[in-house]
Formats: sequence, structure tokens, C-alpha cells
Amino acid sequence: MKFDVLCHINATGCTPSSLYTAVANQMLFSKPSKALIRCDISLDAPYIMVEIEELAQLDRQTKCLLLLSQLLENIDITTLRKTSRISQIVFVLPQDELNNPVISDDTLSELLAEVISQQVPDFIQTTTLDLKSIAPDTLIIALDSCVSYQYVSHQAKNNVVQVLNGPPGIINGEGGCVLLTHLQGTLSAHLYNGELNEQLNQAEACVNDTYLFAGKESLAWQKKWFANTQALYSPEDELIELANLNNTIGHQGVANDPAGFVLANSYLNNPLNEGLQHVFLLFNSPNEQLIKISRSENS
Repeated sequence: MKFDVLCHINATGCTPSSLYTAVANQMLFSKPSKALIRCDISLDAPYIMVEIEELAQLDRQTKCLLLLSQLLENIDITTLRKTSRISQIVFVLPQDELNNPVISDDTLSELLAEVISQQVPDFIQTTTLDLKSIAPDTLIIALDSCVSYQYVSHQAKNNVVQVLNGPPGIINGEGGCVLLTHLQGTLSAHLYNGELNEQLNQAEACVNDTYLFAGKESLAWQKKWFANTQALYSPEDELIELANLNNTIGHQGVANDPAGFVLANSYLNNPLNEGLQHVFLLFNSPNEQLIKISRSENS
């Protein structure tokens, strides 16, 4: 898959350099919530979240609408359609607790009509993105906000959420991004198959590679990662240090996978990393997935 990152919004801002600097230097934008969630039978505690300051105090739907409007402003779709063939637009957007879209298809049509003077192109709305079956010439617009008490308390029923002074868990955030998959994309993504250790073998991964983690943090995951990478080490090697996207900008919900591609782009296009040939992007939900991202030969 070849692609380009067109724009993004998260707690670090809107530029690739600020995202790279924040993640590479393990900068923290997180804060404890005012509300408490149940951690275990005997403990309630604030959860840790990363909120975009300008969106604070707004409800989830309003946040998502503002994020979407800003993303559409940041990409000139009319010009883009003249220079690139776009076969479809895919909106990766959240649903509410009743499994209804937070942003309706009618609203999407209205927003697109405002920014496109010609006929509105076909689009679909989904909550998941199948990375192995994305067609070329697809414009992907993904966003979510995952910091509300309602969202996090529901999530905590099946996941380990990071709470104040608690064990490693998911730090939630909010943001969005726009990707374009096309044959002239400046970045190329190669996905591997099988269990995590098999994927690492197929990729010929080594301890000196750059690893970007964009998944759900937990102590169980850390143990699994160490177990699967032990074979890569020789006695003198230092421990692999994962660049952790979600510790910096928070887990992006349904937009988390595309956000990982935005991080890879920020690493490969940073002047400080001119000699960096590729990075390994790592997801662990719903399954472990290793992706090698490199500069395309035609870029």
C-alpha cells in the first residue's frame, strides 16, 4: 500500500515536526480527569487523558464535528480531485453507546457539499479500517474523541485504563487525520501475517530498528512484547525502546490506526532522520500487526 498523509490534528498540533518531537522526546500532554472511575472492587481513581485544550468542555459529537470541519478545511478536496484520482472517500468515525453514528451520513453529505463545488463523490462511513484491503485512490478521513467519562467508564469494563498512580493502561485522547492511498504515494506500507514472532521473523527485524507503538498499553502487552522479541537480542544489546504514540497524544479510538501512519510519516520525513530507511509500526488491537513503512521508490 502506498499513501500520503495530508493533514492531522491532535494534542501536539497540526505539523509533522511537532508530532515527531513530542513522541521522540516522550513529552506528556496528559492530565487526570476530574471524574473517578472504578479501577477494582475497592478503588476509584481519576483516569489519565490527553485533551485538545480548545475542545475542552464540549460533548463528543460537537468535538467530532469540529475536528471534521477543521480537517476538511485543511485539505483542498477540489484541487486534490484534479491532481489525484479519488475513487472513494472513507470516513472512519465513532458510534455512540447505541451503535448509532456520532455524525450522520446526511451531515457528512452537507459538510462535503460545503467544501466541494462539484458533485459530491461517493463515500462510506465505517468504524474500522481493514488495512489489508484498502483500494488505491481512497481518501481516508478518520477522527474520534475518547476522553469523556461515559466513554472511558464503558471501555474500562473490558480494558485496562490508565488511572492516576495505577499500572500501565490505555491513555485516551482525541484527534483526527486524512490519508490518501494512491500509486504515487511517497510512503509504502508492507503488512506481515501470522503471530507476532512470525511477523518479526518475516520482517527480519533487529534491535537497531525504529519501532513505533500505536496500540493499547497494558502490563500483559509489555510482557508479550518482551517475550516475542527476546530472540532478537544478543548479550550486549540494549533494550528496544518503543516510541509510544498513545502515551503522548492518547489513544485515538477508531482513528488510532490511521494516527499510527501519521506518526510513521513524521519520523520518515523529519530532516533529523535523513538516514532512516524504514520504521516498524506496531498495533496490538484487535490483533498484533507489524507494518514496515518506508519511503516509496518513486518519491
